[in-house]
Amino acid sequence: MGYESVGLGIFTLLSVAPAVPIVLLGTRWLRAPKRQSIKPLLLSIAAALFVYAVVWLDAFIIEPNWPVLTTITLDAPIKKPLTILHLSDLHLEQDHPRREQWLVRRLADLKPDLIVLTGDIHQMENFNADSLRQVLSRLRAPLGVFGCVGFDHVSVLRDAAPNLRMLVNEAVVLPWGDQTVGIAGLTDAGKHDAAYAAMASADFRIILNHTPDLIEEAAKESAHLYLCGHTHGGQVRIPFWGAIITNTDTGKRYEAGPYSVGEMHAYTSRGLGLEPSPAPPVRFFCRPEIIEIRLVP
Repeated sequence: MGYESVGLGIFTLLSVAPAVPIVLLGTRWLRAPKRQSIKPLLLSIAAALFVYAVVWLDAFIIEPNWPVLTTITLDAPIKKPLTILHLSDLHLEQDHPRREQWLVRRLADLKPDLIVLTGDIHQMENFNADSLRQVLSRLRAPLGVFGCVGFDHVSVLRDAAPNLRMLVNEAVVLPWGDQTVGIAGLTDAGKHDAAYAAMASADFRIILNHTPDLIEEAAKESAHLYLCGHTHGGQVRIPFWGAIITNTDTGKRYEAGPYSVGEMHAYTSRGLGLEPSPAPPVRFFCRPEIIEIRLVP
């Protein structure tokens, strides 16, 4: 996609920028008829190494393990406030890195009415149900825990988390006070008509999909809230530009954060985990997140 080429170009320029003074000063020093002081060149080398070291430390050590709880409040056509915990792209690993340990601690404090997961729940090579259970068993909410499929093995998830109901192009309608809340879990492929029809009578309608690619379809189907992930916010973001790569048909339109499409609210999560190998385990200007959505009348 065009935006990826532009983003990669900007990223490349920013990556080599600290080395430019070294090249200029080094060339000048070598060409000087009389040997000039080497001190400016050494200082520029030290400055570049400092910049690269800080960026490496942030991108590979600090940010991947520095998750944040993002809280947003939205107006909704409901009579009774509803709190939703949105988890996406957990990419749960067997060794449970610090961000997963943080999630377990936060789950003990948060009291959502509903928990939803929008795919890529476990790392692709992690089929260890016992390992997954250590995190997923902590997911409890009065209205239940529901998910949609990303690159997940549903049979492994059923074993690891019987409390988690995966919705595959289907919907459920739940009572909430004297109203109802509909939740549909969709896949990018397949037919969605039955899922939309099953929740059409609900007073508040939520669409779960792994990617943002169905946002505009859901808005046309009169959904109130669309939750997704997949982009990881790019994992590497450039100031004033955003994600370099989103790997979606919608490109940068819904790359991360909250959006409004007609009367529908949408949120694309930056996710908690990291892309599997061979992608580098890096985040830059893109902290991992979980989202608490407070719906108010």
